[in-house]
Amino acid sequence: YNLHNQYWPLIQALKKGDIASYLHHLYVYIDYFKGKYNVLLLRDRGIVLAWRCLVRRLYTIRKSTQATPFLTFNECVKAFNFAERTNRFTIPEIECMLVSLVSQGYIRGYLHHQKQRLVLSKVNPFPPISKVRLYREKYNESLMTEYMEKEYPPIPEEIQMLIEQEE
Repeated sequence: YNLHNQYWPLIQALKKGDIASYLHHLYVYIDYFKGKYNVLLLRDRGIVLAWRCLVRRLYTIRKSTQATPFLTFNECVKAFNFAERTNRFTIPEIECMLVSLVSQGYIRGYLHHQKQRLVLSKVNPFPPISKVRLYREKYNESLMTEYMEKEYPPIPEEIQMLIEQEE
């Protein structure tokens, strides 16, 4: 099927958690992936898998005889900056990414905000990707509207008038 050139480098970068190589290869073959209608899937879902693989690789390298395995946010920042070949990641951004990975089930554990740690499960902290269920978030619009009306003050008249003028 002649798919080796397009997909094999993506798979290798994904397994290593090499975010820069993954994104670079994705953009080199962007026209091909657009033609196959999977560029959004590869970009949006694939990058999350690259994050997971990077955290797993960091865990494997740093693994010790700790009673409770953990990774510090600083270690994760360094790993992500190294993997993307930038210095753009900060602790709040990494914390957000780790929350996402834990909430989606890609990592078993929890975040300890005060100690700035990702505390990993002692048993299988990185379940097989094939066992992770994809969830689609659904929102109850009426509850959201009710919440917004109760929790947030009304928009001042001057601002409301400006909004209406733009529409």
